[in-house]
Amino acid sequence: MTETILDQAIAWHRAQDDADFDWDGFTLWLEADPAHRTAFDSIALVDARIVEHRATLAALAPPVDMPGPAIAAEAPRRRRRWVGGGVAAALALAVAIPALRSPAPQPADYRTGPGQGRTILLKDGSRIALAASSHLRVEGATQDRLALEGSALFDIPHRPGRTMTIEAGGQRISDIGTRFDILADARTMRVAVAEGRISIAPRDGGDAIPLPAGRQLLVDRVTHRGATSAVSPGTVGSWRQGRLVYEAVPLSLVASDLSRYAGVPVRVGADVADRPFSGVLIVGDGSGLVGEVAQFMDLRTVHQGGAVLLRAGAR
Repeated sequence: MTETILDQAIAWHRAQDDADFDWDGFTLWLEADPAHRTAFDSIALVDARIVEHRATLAALAPPVDMPGPAIAAEAPRRRRRWVGGGVAAALALAVAIPALRSPAPQPADYRTGPGQGRTILLKDGSRIALAASSHLRVEGATQDRLALEGSALFDIPHRPGRTMTIEAGGQRISDIGTRFDILADARTMRVAVAEGRISIAPRDGGDAIPLPAGRQLLVDRVTHRGATSAVSPGTVGSWRQGRLVYEAVPLSLVASDLSRYAGVPVRVGADVADRPFSGVLIVGDGSGLVGEVAQFMDLRTVHQGGAVLLRAGAR
């Protein structure tokens, strides 16, 4: 693994907080060389370990003296040499951190703002792509208790005896070793499986149902009704490529996605909340999404206190 590849991995990792992150370019970079994915995973692991053990590291870190003008002037010429050394030290630190046993590991919280996204790597190699305006909490010594508000794509490798659970939208997902996408907000919960299978049950108790690849579960959190349907595995997580793909989903679910990318809260009237929507939306900068859906569904938009309400009737 070269210093150049590590620098590129660092740049891609930092850029994921940008609203206009280039997901297509990132995917091409990952696929261009196996060393790229190894480097990115290493950087993401360092980030996860630092977040998890932030308090311990702060207590161990020595005071840092700010450089004077003469030293600062030399910094640009020495930067690249220190980048490689800093990464090597960070990777060594990531390996050493588990030895710093703490009685009770603190939960790690990951948040994204409007138009932002980030990738989270867990200790066991699991990869989670967190969508815009979302919140993921990771708990447990083995990072096996997760809770999601918003949307995320999970890529969880199969592990015999795994006990990982994910709580989202009033549901508990377990028996995980697969690739799937979750959307959870106050009204709607959806989980779609691209590979493998999962088990899902109400968080407060109830029978679990298996959900294999090519199927999705939609739950109305207001009426507590749920239904499964077919989904094209290739479209699961398509938001990472800047496309929102829907197959006969309620308009209320579409509104959840619009809120994440349009920059304003988007709500739907009770008279159209359950209206089915199928189609492909190109995210772009998000500014045209609401108008596109309104035109396609013959809806009118009403602006209310900083939010947009979609109602029945011509615009």
